[in-house]
Amino acid sequence: MADIKVLYVEDAKSSGGTLRQALKDAQVNLVLLGGGFDALDELIDSGADAVVSCLDLTDLPGYQLSQLIKSSAGASKLPVVLFGTVSMGARIDPLWIKGSRCDLYVADRDIGNGSDVVKQLLELVEKSRSDGYNRSQASSMLKCRFNFSSSKVLESSQKLLDELLISRNATTLAADMFKVAGNRKALLDVFYKGAGSFIEADLVGLVVIGEAPWASFSADGVVSGSYKKLVDRLTNELELRSALEIDLRGELVDGTAKDLGSVQIVPVVSQSRAIGALVVASKERNSFSDQAIAFGEQLGLALAPLLELVLAKEAIANLESAAAYNASIDSLTGLYNLEFFVGFLQQQLLFSFRQRLPVAVAIIDIDNFEMINEQHGVEFGDGALMTIASRLLNITRSSDLIARYGSDQFAVVLPNTDVAGAKVLGEKVRSEVESIDFNGQSSSSANPVRITVSVGCASFNMEDLNPETILRDAKVALRRAKDEGRNRVVLG
Repeated sequence: MADIKVLYVEDAKSSGGTLRQALKDAQVNLVLLGGGFDALDELIDSGADAVVSCLDLTDLPGYQLSQLIKSSAGASKLPVVLFGTVSMGARIDPLWIKGSRCDLYVADRDIGNGSDVVKQLLELVEKSRSDGYNRSQASSMLKCRFNFSSSKVLESSQKLLDELLISRNATTLAADMFKVAGNRKALLDVFYKGAGSFIEADLVGLVVIGEAPWASFSADGVVSGSYKKLVDRLTNELELRSALEIDLRGELVDGTAKDLGSVQIVPVVSQSRAIGALVVASKERNSFSDQAIAFGEQLGLALAPLLELVLAKEAIANLESAAAYNASIDSLTGLYNLEFFVGFLQQQLLFSFRQRLPVAVAIIDIDNFEMINEQHGVEFGDGALMTIASRLLNITRSSDLIARYGSDQFAVVLPNTDVAGAKVLGEKVRSEVESIDFNGQSSSSANPVRITVSVGCASFNMEDLNPETILRDAKVALRRAKDEGRNRVVLG
C-alpha cells in the first residue's frame, strides 16, 4: 500500500505507539511528524491521503489541525483520524472531539492492537478517492505560502493567525456586501471601501457574469490603452459571450499603451462555472505581497454565494420587467394597451404642466370596421389592424406614444405638440392608410381593398390635469369626423 500516504502526528507525550506500529505493519507510506505545524507544512507542500494525529499536541493540537483541513474547500474530503483521551477538566474541552469534524475518533482505551483502526482508515481513504479527492488538493488549504514548523511555534502561530484573519476579513467584506446586494451602487461602494483597506492597487474591479455581464473598475491614473487590453483579456479569459457593461470610477490617462505590470484575476466560481471575477492590477511588476494575493483569493471564495444572490436578483428583476412589459402590451398589434396609455398620458400632463409645454392627443378610428370584418373575415380585420399599427410606428416620432385604444381604435400622445401639430400627424395617418391596398395586391390590381380612418385631435388644457378631459375632447372631435362623412381629421 505504498501508494497511500499517511501523515502520523504525535509528540513525546502521545500514547499512540501501538497505532503507529499497526500502520507500519499495513505497509502504507507513513510520514512521521512531531507536531501539528510540521503536519500542516507537509500537507501544503506535498499533500497526503490521510492524517492520523494525536488529539492533544503541544504546538498545534490535532483537533485544530483537523478543523483547518475540514474547513478548507479543497481538502475537506481528506480523511482525518484523531486518537487520545479527553476527560472533563482536561486541557482540551471534550466538545472539540465533535467540533474537530474528524472522520474517526479513537480513545486510547479503544485502540487495541490498532488493526481495526487501520482497517477503518483504509476504508476512509478509498471512499475519499471515490469522491474525487487527491492528495494535491491539500495544497489549497491555506492561501498564504508560509513555512510552518513545530520547532518555531510562536512564529508559525502568528503566520496561521494572519491567514485566519485574512479569511475572516474577506468573509466580513462579503457579508457587508450581502446587506446591500439589491443595490448595485451601494454594493460597489462597500466593495471598494473594503478591498481598498487591504489591497494597494492602481486598478480594482469586480466582474459579474450573467445574461448581461457587467463590471465595475476603480482606476487611478491607468493608461487608457493598458486598460483596454485588460478588458479584452477579461473578455477572453472569462469567455464572455457579450460585451461588458462597464462602470468606470476614476480617470484614465492618455499615453503609451504600456501593459500593467501586475495583474491578478481571481475567478468567482459556482458549481464549476465562473460567475464573476475579482480583478486587481498595478503599474509596477511584482506589486502584490503574498498576503494581498491571499486576501484576493479568499475574497474570491467568499464572493461566490453573494454573486449567486446578485444574479438571482437580476434574473427576478428581468422577469418582473418582462412581465410588466407584457402586461402593458396589446398582444395583436404589439402597441401599448389602454391601461398603459392612460398612465403615460397622466404622467405627461403633469410634466407638461410643470414645464408649461403643450401636449396633444389623436384618436384614430377605422371607418366601418365591423362591416370590414363581416365582408372579409376576422383574420383579415386582424391583419388590417397590424398593418395600420406598423404604419403608425413609421409615421410618428420616437417621443410619441402609440396605443391600441379600442377594438378598432388607436391613440397617440404627442408631447410638446399643439393641436395644429396633431392635425398634421392626423392628415399623414389618414392619407397613408387611404393609400394602402389591404388585399396585398398592387395599387393597380383589379380588386384592391381600401380602408379609411377618421381622426379626432385635442390639446392639453393647462387648467385641467385630468387625462379624461383631453380624451373626452378628442372623442368629441372624432364623433364630428364620423358625422361629417368619415375619412377626415377634426380638431377638438
